[in-house]
Amino acid sequence: MVGPILLGSLFAGVSVAHPHHDEGAMAETALMTWDYAQPLRFGMQTDVVLPEMLWFASGYNKQARVREFSLGLVTECKLQTMTRKRSEIACVLTDVGIKAMSLPQEKGLLEPILGELDARLTGITVQLQIRSDGSLKNIDIDGLDRRNRRFGRINENMRLVLTRVFAGLDLPLPKQSAESGWLQHHSWLVSAPSVTGTAGVAEIVHKVIGRDGDRAFVASAGRGTVSPNDGVNIYRMRVESETTLDTATGQLVERNWTMAGHPTPSSLISQGFEGYPYLQRGRIVALDAEDEWDVGMTAEIPATNNGMSALQQQFMGPGL
Repeated sequence: MVGPILLGSLFAGVSVAHPHHDEGAMAETALMTWDYAQPLRFGMQTDVVLPEMLWFASGYNKQARVREFSLGLVTECKLQTMTRKRSEIACVLTDVGIKAMSLPQEKGLLEPILGELDARLTGITVQLQIRSDGSLKNIDIDGLDRRNRRFGRINENMRLVLTRVFAGLDLPLPKQSAESGWLQHHSWLVSAPSVTGTAGVAEIVHKVIGRDGDRAFVASAGRGTVSPNDGVNIYRMRVESETTLDTATGQLVERNWTMAGHPTPSSLISQGFEGYPYLQRGRIVALDAEDEWDVGMTAEIPATNNGMSALQQQFMGPGL
């Protein structure tokens, strides 16, 4: 069952506007490079139906298991250090809005937790390590209190939530001309939020399908597998995205993506049931200093009963 956060055209195909199709565009792909030297400002949004439950918790005594969440934010990014192989970029979250749905038996518990998480996330710094080709190497967060084990787990869960939106920046560009497109074999988009780690593999094809002046339009599509936590569940994934790049500045203009996956029949979570889907939709838009971006309200989404079996409820994540 797809929850209310993701109602709409999650499974729609890629459709990219490219007003002037240039047959020589493929030969020019080698000229596209990323440039993070200038300060950047982004509006970001992601809606996620989780493959396995994730704990949201306050600093003291309150926690709830989340199966869906929606995150909106505005971030300002600046280059910290740069070498020949990679750049380190600090992105400060200036505005945050987060919605989430818990299990029906925990209805009403999330509201104060989300308010505290909003306050903790606003103003923190997300540290990105980006390779010279534009692929994302690592995502971390600074400025969060980690006074004990509980706070450490809360921080890690928040990092996993933020990863679902910053993953949209993971877009490598070809090192040489690629007339028929280029491949990406590891993608942060094709991964799952799990406190114990995720194993997986992906193959995504990117292709420049049109140009309009300095704007290049890139369509991407691919498949992969993801196995969160202990590996007893394997999800078959497919991802599609549409991206607009400014080739004059080497910066992202906009990226939209959708990802959908279902557990394989041999996964433990599928036994006696059709399985529990993993779905995501995301968007990143470059903003000027005067641009506004609606991050949405921070609020609990009313829980509904989606008929999960008792077996599926065993995969709700470790306790706090």
